[in-house]
Amino acid sequence: MNKDLEALIDSAMNKEKELATRADELALQSKQFADYLAEKKHADEELEVLWGMVREYMENNGYTEFDSDHINIRLVPLGKFKAENIDEVPDEFCKIVKQIDNKKVKAYVELNGTLPNGVVSLGNRLVKRIKND
Repeated sequence: MNKDLEALIDSAMNKEKELATRADELALQSKQFADYLAEKKHADEELEVLWGMVREYMENNGYTEFDSDHINIRLVPLGKFKAENIDEVPDEFCKIVKQIDNKKVKAYVELNGTLPNGVVSLGNRLVKRIKND
């Protein structure tokens, strides 16, 4: 396994566990809970950056899946697309207003393994599944 990717994933997972533990520990007392919410907002922003770094690292280094004892992560297409030049996209992949029909393009990609002419993918999303210890 790649140590850099494992370190990023461990950091994000530890932050998520830390948040869950902290919420359970608090007795939902007003002041403590308000402080927790402020901390959580900041931590959620950090998590968004960390998981974004994981996604970017995986995309840049050719990973489509990462599997460890604690988590399974896959990169899956967003299922949304945009046209480089809408006039080049065949009508069958467009709605009446000549915009990309994501469902049709996604089905085409699943069947043919490639994007239709003139269509580019908007990227991937990260799908994660925490495993029970």
